[in-house]
Amino acid sequence: MIILAILAAIGIIVGLVAQSKKEAGAGWLTLGGSILLLLSFVLATFVIVPPGHQGVIVQLGKVTGRTLPEGLGTKMPFIEDIKHISIQTFKHEVPASSASIDLQDVATTIAINYHINPLHVDEVYRTLGHTDITEYVARFADPAIQETVKKVTAGYLAEDLILKRELVKKEIATLLDTWLGERWIEVETVSITDFQFSEMFTASIEAKVAAVQAVLEALNKLERVKVEAQQREAAAIGEANARIAIANGEAEYIRIVTAAQVAANESILATLTPEVLQYILLDRLGEDIKLMVIPGGQGLGLVLPQP
Repeated sequence: MIILAILAAIGIIVGLVAQSKKEAGAGWLTLGGSILLLLSFVLATFVIVPPGHQGVIVQLGKVTGRTLPEGLGTKMPFIEDIKHISIQTFKHEVPASSASIDLQDVATTIAINYHINPLHVDEVYRTLGHTDITEYVARFADPAIQETVKKVTAGYLAEDLILKRELVKKEIATLLDTWLGERWIEVETVSITDFQFSEMFTASIEAKVAAVQAVLEALNKLERVKVEAQQREAAAIGEANARIAIANGEAEYIRIVTAAQVAANESILATLTPEVLQYILLDRLGEDIKLMVIPGGQGLGLVLPQP
């Protein structure tokens, strides 16, 4: 259609130029005006959509339902207009207050990173009437976040909102993704600031934490005492075993030495025949002791010196 309009404009200009030839004086003036008109017509046909945006085509004030991607595009000159809607990622924060299942007041701030669904930028513009999408998001996201926080926190004890923070965030993100997605707001991430409670509840939580810490410290101390006692017991057992081992070694040494001595004595006794004993006796007699041989093989008689 745009090409046909351009061709029609060229045809009109060619006709005007041909007509102007009949009027020699006005020929060049008509030609120049025709060229300027053609250039303005051509330039009005093309449009550039900036990066991170979609172009919504509006024809005589009416949203056509057609869009242009970023880059160079075309439109009907002087009839259609292009509205640029950002599809980039933005951040939106909403303070929210609610009550837990145990009726404790809860306050927090929900932050979402979002972008507009590129396939429905025309619907966003039709609903908004202008291109400031932050106003569009605030119009729908603020109440949705408030209701979501109230719905989710009402299912938890105040204490569990802290202990199960990741689970709470996941539930809020799931609900927001569904609710805002119906308004063509695509939620990328959801963040939750620290939950804030009443001063009385906060004081009770701090007291409970302190009590738990005291119990843990007592248990750690008891465990440390038990470990030290076990270490001392192990050391005592080790020392006793060492002493037993030394005693057993000494006893074994005495037994071996005694056995060796007994064996040596038995070996010596086995060699002491009567003849050997008589020889030893004679060898060790003093010079003043005289021998007397007793006939009949009855042995030796000793004659001791008189004093």
